[in-house]
Amino acid sequence: MVETFFAVVIGFIIGAAAGALSAYLGWNKSGEPFDTRKFVSGLITGIIAGIVVVAANTQAFQSAADDTALLISYVVMVLAIIGVDAVRTSITGAIRNAREDKEVEKKPEAK
Repeated sequence: MVETFFAVVIGFIIGAAAGALSAYLGWNKSGEPFDTRKFVSGLITGIIAGIVVVAANTQAFQSAADDTALLISYVVMVLAIIGVDAVRTSITGAIRNAREDKEVEKKPEAK
């Protein structure tokens, strides 16, 4: 139903949109001031995940029986990308926290 090149373009677009949505939701939840670096990081993660998901599921996009099956594939793709971005955010947060803990342990106590 969808040509390979068109599927990759759709993956790029859906990935960018889902990454932006995930970054927005994370920023909105945090209550922190807007940080462009974090937003762009979510956007790039979404684009990469979108292309990977399309590459892994090209056959599913090409053999979708009708528009409903294709729409369901796109919705699953958006949810998968948001999940990938959430996992990436959790991992980077855990690494940052571990690094901060090590820095606190190394700091000599003031007497």
